[in-house]
Amino acid sequence: MRRDRKGWVFNCAKRFDIMYVTTFYSFKGGVGRTMSLVNTAFTLAMEGRNVIVVDFDLEAPGLDTFNVLKPSKEVPGVIDFVIQYLETGQSPDAREFIAGCAQIGDKGGKLWVMPSGRTGAYATNLNQIDWKGLYENQDGFLLFEDLKAQWREELNPDYVLIDSRTGHSDTSGICTRQLPDAVVILFFPNEQNLRGLVDVVADIREESNSMRKKNINIHFVMSNVPDLDDEDHILVNQIDEFKRQLGFQQDPMIVHRYDSLSLLNQVVFASERPKSRLAKEYRNIVREITVRNYEDRDGALDYINRWRDRKRRSLISNDLSEHDEILDKIQNAHSNDGEVLFRLGDLKGHMGDLVSSSELMDKAINAGYKQPDAYLKRSSILEQSGDYERMKQDVMQTLQFVEISPLMLREALYRIIRSDAACEKEIVESPAIHALSPQNKIDLTSMFQRSRTGLRIGANLFARLLQAEDLPENQRNRIQYNLSLLYMGLGRCQDGADIILNTSQNINDMNIQDAFNYAMAKWGIQDKVESEDFQRVVELSQSEPDENKGPNYFQCMAIAYWAIGNKKTAISHIKQARQSLDGHITVTGSEFSCWSYKLVSIPKFLNDLDAIQKLIEGCVSDKPAFMGSET
Repeated sequence: MRRDRKGWVFNCAKRFDIMYVTTFYSFKGGVGRTMSLVNTAFTLAMEGRNVIVVDFDLEAPGLDTFNVLKPSKEVPGVIDFVIQYLETGQSPDAREFIAGCAQIGDKGGKLWVMPSGRTGAYATNLNQIDWKGLYENQDGFLLFEDLKAQWREELNPDYVLIDSRTGHSDTSGICTRQLPDAVVILFFPNEQNLRGLVDVVADIREESNSMRKKNINIHFVMSNVPDLDDEDHILVNQIDEFKRQLGFQQDPMIVHRYDSLSLLNQVVFASERPKSRLAKEYRNIVREITVRNYEDRDGALDYINRWRDRKRRSLISNDLSEHDEILDKIQNAHSNDGEVLFRLGDLKGHMGDLVSSSELMDKAINAGYKQPDAYLKRSSILEQSGDYERMKQDVMQTLQFVEISPLMLREALYRIIRSDAACEKEIVESPAIHALSPQNKIDLTSMFQRSRTGLRIGANLFARLLQAEDLPENQRNRIQYNLSLLYMGLGRCQDGADIILNTSQNINDMNIQDAFNYAMAKWGIQDKVESEDFQRVVELSQSEPDENKGPNYFQCMAIAYWAIGNKKTAISHIKQARQSLDGHITVTGSEFSCWSYKLVSIPKFLNDLDAIQKLIEGCVSDKPAFMGSET
């Protein structure tokens, strides 16, 4: 809008990116308010944002004395802008009162400064302005609305940071209520600051009840705090009192007192000492500002991530209305940003809203976020809704990415394995699986042993892997051993026996594991027990102490002793298998069972022990579950 002889005209024809105005205010001086603002401005520009800094500390100006804010040319400022308006009756062109600063960083961020005014006649000009009369008689409110509109239209900044006057003043309302979207309130935790801030904070909050219904975010920063032990809880008590009287719940941010002569040179710590504690504390201020600006992409992602973390730690309050409103605003502001939509969908899923989560995942992928995590998350939702065909498609899309993380790969494989989908060839030939090293493929064995789908995938994978000529001997042996187990689980006993014989031509040359598996394979092939084979297993076991043996070992030995006719010892091993479960805790809560040649749950393992005990007690019609299940 502009003011001319026809009055104020609002320009609504052009749509600009949202500008976020933040005022830095302190009731008393000496808290490092200006230094905090400058470091915030520098950090935002370094991160690629365009920033205007405005010096509204009219009695003690000085923003443009910082090296990073030195304008490229001398320009008039805020005071001159108002004086020219009073003299002409028209809103001046704001570009004449703003100067660009030196380039900062390599991400395209820009800094501009609107100083307080020219130094020559500054005091005279300042004293000429009747701020109360400006607002009551000369449309002062509309003048600053026009200035705000010009910032947006002419420079299109991401952020405007205003350095406000201290205390109660004629202009403090402009800076703390009219112009800003947020106010950073810096204070030293003493009674003077608390008494002064009570009314200031109340006035800011009252804006939400005004005709404009303006909700201004307030960020509290306790500044210039000594870094000392608070053994008498002086600081803690003061913080509690500030929170009580000023009506905020979260602890304030802290900027500690920093004793350094560098401050005399107005060093911007975010620039010259970025690893210092002070610089990190300034970055905390930046994060708190951006996270409440839902138009800021990084801030939106940060907000989503914070709420997901709070959900994970069960720290979300019962009143979610404000939270849901902000999430809706984030979605509207970033409706074409696939990653933001994906993060929103992920959060909605964690909140239990699967319908919204699914819709957002669809929008994220359609908006171009075709990443493995998006497909994998959507596959989880599809699995829960019973849409297994689309779930399989999304899992396969996930596996098209070579650089998928190990955790995501395992989750994708688990999902396919649980679904019992017949797609082992597609899985084995997928880029994600193909890119794995032989050892990483071996590490997936336990996943494959959980279902028939997994057994088929694993058998297909390891059979192909054995065709490689450059496998180290130890890896080849491990792959052959794992493949024999997978074949047995599929009921392919002949294939299992052949693999074992590739390593050892005779049972007398085998170790106890191969000897037992070979004996079981022959049982499955011939449909009868060869006691001589199991006798070899018993002989090998007698040279190995029972200490540190797990449930699977005792289960196998129970079958071996039964096969050679020693029922008493077989029953004893069944009991030992049950007893060892009590002290044998696995990460997955499962155990490998030689009755099915699968990894099974503990209750299923106990059922298998019951079946073996029935066999030992004379129920010869019972056979191991893997026999006769060849597919």
